[in-house]
Amino acid sequence: MQQSPALRAAFQQQINAKKSTKHQEIHGKLGNGFLSGLGSFMYEFNQATNKVKGNIGEWGVSLILQSFPDTWVIFNNALIPTNSGSLTEIDHLIIGNGGIFLVEVKTWKGSFSAYKDKWKRREGNNWVAVSNSPTSQSMYHQKMFNQWITSLMPNLPDELVAAPVVFPVAQWIGAKECSVPVLQGVSALLQMIASSPTCLTTTQVQAIAEAVVLLELPVKITPVPKPMPKPKPVKRQNPTS
Repeated sequence: MQQSPALRAAFQQQINAKKSTKHQEIHGKLGNGFLSGLGSFMYEFNQATNKVKGNIGEWGVSLILQSFPDTWVIFNNALIPTNSGSLTEIDHLIIGNGGIFLVEVKTWKGSFSAYKDKWKRREGNNWVAVSNSPTSQSMYHQKMFNQWITSLMPNLPDELVAAPVVFPVAQWIGAKECSVPVLQGVSALLQMIASSPTCLTTTQVQAIAEAVVLLELPVKITPVPKPMPKPKPVKRQNPTS
């Protein structure tokens, strides 16, 4: 299923604003000469490269997920609202009788370790810290989606939303005590979903899917400040003798 083009356009504006801010930071550090132009080019190049790699990995996972029963619903690159009134994107949003799964796909190659959401990658004999924690990101997605859907449908079961991070091509993954499940390979994801106990009816699945389809970006309304009350006159007392 798909969401509205207007919602996708709003998310693209959000991305463009972040890119503009990043370019301003580059120019602020390097000036307006050749180096700043090169820095901006390298930033855009890395963004495009990561997007292509991510799309290839997500496409492969998406094909495998098509084998789910017709009663299940799958959104690719789903947008969900956040507390700040903006949007955040999820690689695959899967809704079925076994629950709601927010799947984050990382096409990282090599070996990675994680402890309590702090990630490192192996470079030769050394382990180098990874700045962006995929499990922290998925935990944030889980929190935002759970708050949003329960505000619309307060009678849903508890612990309904899972947010696994899947590494389909990594050579080795070692993760301990992370906030969300860490899975190596798509088969581990399929096993996790298949073993999930039934917690949603088909009617609830369709209602949640419809809420995702009809999602609109909330308009931020700036509250009008209330006028300050006029100070009350103070009665002067006659000085005592």
